[in-house]
Amino acid sequence: MFWRKNYDRSTALAVADKARQRGSIRKAVRWYMKVLKNDPGDLQTNSKVAPLLARLGRWDESRQSFDKAAKGFLEAGFAPKAIAVWTVAAQTFPEQVEYWERIANEQVMRGKKQDAVQALLQGCSQLRKKRQRPLAMLLLRQVLTLDPIHIPATLDLADLLRKDGARGEARRLLGAILAYARARTLRRKVRFALFRIEPSFRGALDWALAR
Repeated sequence: MFWRKNYDRSTALAVADKARQRGSIRKAVRWYMKVLKNDPGDLQTNSKVAPLLARLGRWDESRQSFDKAAKGFLEAGFAPKAIAVWTVAAQTFPEQVEYWERIANEQVMRGKKQDAVQALLQGCSQLRKKRQRPLAMLLLRQVLTLDPIHIPATLDLADLLRKDGARGEARRLLGAILAYARARTLRRKVRFALFRIEPSFRGALDWALAR
């Protein structure tokens, strides 16, 4: 008969943390899961194991741990911790844009609209592939809902629309912000974006003269 040592949470976490620091992902996950087996609601451990599970290709388990941790922190009144978990989740799963949307919604509820805008822009910056274009446009549209005259976001959205063939909508967006682009550098950017949509001699002059 083999003697088996009783479970000790502190020891299990110490072994898991050490393994994670050394890059031993499988060992770290194994020990974090021991902790969660005894306490499935351990929010901190769920947040630690979630990105590691993703690295092992255990996508569903990873998302479940991210969601459990963020929801638990939010319900406990720790919104900044929930936002931190969603941020790691969004970076782990760039195409799961609902994580960026949750961050933005929470920031708006906390009266931090600019932080919400920055979160959406950060999410968009991770979506550079052609197949990800609709997701990027979705986030940029939400930026403009929060800040209708955000010139960089308008320029990015107009460029994606142009690439998608929606030149009319792109032109309308750029025309609407032209009056707000008072700085010469910004105005030239808007004029150049308009020129790319509809090249013309007059458009070239408008761009060159920033008028």
